[in-house]
Amino acid sequence: MASTADLMVGLLFIFIIMVAFLAHKRNTETEALAAEAKALATAAQEARTAFSDPRGAVTSAIGEQIRQTLATVRIDPSSGIISLPEDVLFDLGSSTLKPAAQPKLIEVAEKLGTVLPCFVANQRKQQGCTNNPYGHEVETIFIEGHTDNVPMLRDGGNTKLSLDRAISVSNALVQGTPLAGYRNDQELPLFSYSAYADSRPLKGIAPSDGRNRRVDLRIVLTYRPHDEADFLERMGKHLSR
Repeated sequence: MASTADLMVGLLFIFIIMVAFLAHKRNTETEALAAEAKALATAAQEARTAFSDPRGAVTSAIGEQIRQTLATVRIDPSSGIISLPEDVLFDLGSSTLKPAAQPKLIEVAEKLGTVLPCFVANQRKQQGCTNNPYGHEVETIFIEGHTDNVPMLRDGGNTKLSLDRAISVSNALVQGTPLAGYRNDQELPLFSYSAYADSRPLKGIAPSDGRNRRVDLRIVLTYRPHDEADFLERMGKHLSR
């Protein structure tokens, strides 16, 4: 027969196991609650940003998709501009896409096809858009050609070069892809192109700097005012999902 001491040791052992189990369970629950609180705080901040700076939020969402294919893309949420790397797309002084650029832009078009529909008027109804709880819509995406101010010895100079580059990117990125069918709330094509030559250099660098040779995607949103009550209602629905 087991002695009283053996029974006491056994009971003590069971007690220690129970205490350890309860402590572990409490720590796990505490960690789970902390993780949930952090996730809610992050979601609330994202919701606030999407409400207060819709163009920045949309630009970031689109830009990060493009970055998966073009790692050196520049994203500026404050201006709604995504700059495509010129050195990946064109040789110096040329408006003909490099051989490797065409498949890259086709891949970019595919990436845009995963994120843009939730922000495009004639595509949103077909989507379950949890990433756009406030119904922001893109009115236009301008494909803009830019150059430095180094003179070009060709007809039309930098103005013609920047225009031809914008058209080349548009042809590869939009024409012949599903993006060509995207329409805004006025049933007008979403994508357009324009050219600025050397008239819009990047902020803080010399006009002759090669970084000014670029093709930008400029995001323009449809104006849709929201009040604070609307924000709180939509944020509550978003967080409750």
